[in-house]
Amino acid sequence: MTQPPQPGDQPWQQPPGQPPPYGTPPGDPYGWRPYGEVPAYPDPAAGLASRWARLGAAIVDGILLSAATALLSLPFIDWGRVVRAPDADTVYVPTGQWAATLIGVVLALLYFWLLHARWGQTLGKRLLGIRVVRAVDGGPVDNSQALLRAAVYTVLGGFCSCFFLIDVAWILWDRRRQALHDKAARTVVERAGARPDPYAGR
Repeated sequence: MTQPPQPGDQPWQQPPGQPPPYGTPPGDPYGWRPYGEVPAYPDPAAGLASRWARLGAAIVDGILLSAATALLSLPFIDWGRVVRAPDADTVYVPTGQWAATLIGVVLALLYFWLLHARWGQTLGKRLLGIRVVRAVDGGPVDNSQALLRAAVYTVLGGFCSCFFLIDVAWILWDRRRQALHDKAARTVVERAGARPDPYAGR
């Protein structure tokens, strides 16, 4: 025989004012996200930079880097010495020119790496109004992405002309206008004015 409930034997109830233990927290329109998860960014595909803008930025950066490399290489190059083989068919490159090439590659690596990691833009990109972002969500690139992108573009491209040409030409037919160094680092280049700057908080 069932006995009537005694006074004070009330069913357990959740204390008022506390959120439910499972599910989406109240007031979160985007769903629950674990602590520390990167916030979502708009898809950058709608605001991709034009190929002409990327070309213009590359020209500006190339001029700046060439001028800086020439100045830094002056102490190492003997412009008057080009040693030829007796048959005059083989040209030996003086040691100073190898030094100039190395200086140019290192300078370009640091330039593209550090500026992209900090602002997503080189001076050329800033002038043309474009920037580098993550391909997956349009967020700012991290230090490792910026380094990988710069290394593929400058180191491989600097010592292998064929790779450099294929790398930069890839944007002509790629759907997301990515060069090979973009694909390696999982980045895209977008118009800077298409949406708020994801690098603003850095």
